[in-house]
Amino acid sequence: MLPSFGAFALNQQTFITSVRQGEPARALDFFITNKPFFFADYGGGAFGSTQLLSTYLPNPNTYVADYVGNGSFSNYNALQAEIRQRLKHGFDFQANYTWSKSFTDFEGSQSNFSGLLDLTLGNIVEKRRGVNDITHIFKANAGYELPFGTGKRWLADGTMGKVFGGMKLTGIFVAQSGRPISFISARGTLNRTGRSGSNSVNSNLSVEELQNLTGLFFDPTTGQPLMFSPDLIQALRNDTSPLRNQNGFLGNPNPGTVGNLQLTPVSGPGIWNLDMGFIKRTPITENVNVEFRMEAFNIFNKTNFFIGSGTLNQNINSTTFGQITQTYDPRILQFALKLNF
Repeated sequence: MLPSFGAFALNQQTFITSVRQGEPARALDFFITNKPFFFADYGGGAFGSTQLLSTYLPNPNTYVADYVGNGSFSNYNALQAEIRQRLKHGFDFQANYTWSKSFTDFEGSQSNFSGLLDLTLGNIVEKRRGVNDITHIFKANAGYELPFGTGKRWLADGTMGKVFGGMKLTGIFVAQSGRPISFISARGTLNRTGRSGSNSVNSNLSVEELQNLTGLFFDPTTGQPLMFSPDLIQALRNDTSPLRNQNGFLGNPNPGTVGNLQLTPVSGPGIWNLDMGFIKRTPITENVNVEFRMEAFNIFNKTNFFIGSGTLNQNINSTTFGQITQTYDPRILQFALKLNF
């Protein structure tokens, strides 16, 4: 039973919001952070409380205590294949493909407390795909020396050989699947809000069904790029229930629980890109030449949408849920002229 708290607590928006949203851990955190007002053995109890703070905290002099240890794990498994053509008749080629899966319970910070949602389970954290786990990656690069100029098939001698000789075309192609996406509530339903950044959501959908709703979509009204189906986003927007669990897709966890949906269950939109280059070397003397380079990055000017680390956790309670606001670079042309000696 909570101590008498009077009008102070009832008039605090933080406390009211936490109760309405089913966040008991957030409500309790309100009492602990304002302990001089409520507890007799820590400031006298502003509202006449005779309840001791030690009833609620093993150490009443400590707000929170973090234990730092080395108990995390990660593993990576992959199938890798490569094909290579060494330079022959002016042509070289290399391509590789990787099919992989990476699991971890740690995401690269010195204090990985976000996974410890249920402190009653000790140091157990969730095994999930790493944020940099990309299932499919294909890369290829090639170069072709045009058959003109000294030592080549055509125009081997004379002025025309110098004009058209020393030319080479290059290209780099990359195609890969998307990065892992998590659906989170970030609500303090079991642990305090500061430790609930990765508190996931409840869902009756299978991972396959969620993946079918994830990818690259566009808002039918505004044309805004989205990483989830417009039907999913609109259903969440229309859901005004306190737990946002009446939309048929995703909902916040119930008080005293964490979300039943695993983290990183789906992958966001993939990307592909082609860069090309042109090189022309014109000899002046045996050891000196002039080199002209023209390079085109993203030569087809394809819009590849960027899902950064700050948007990998999609909060279903956010007004920007599902929106994509960043892209990779558009087409960039670069020219260079060098004297090599």
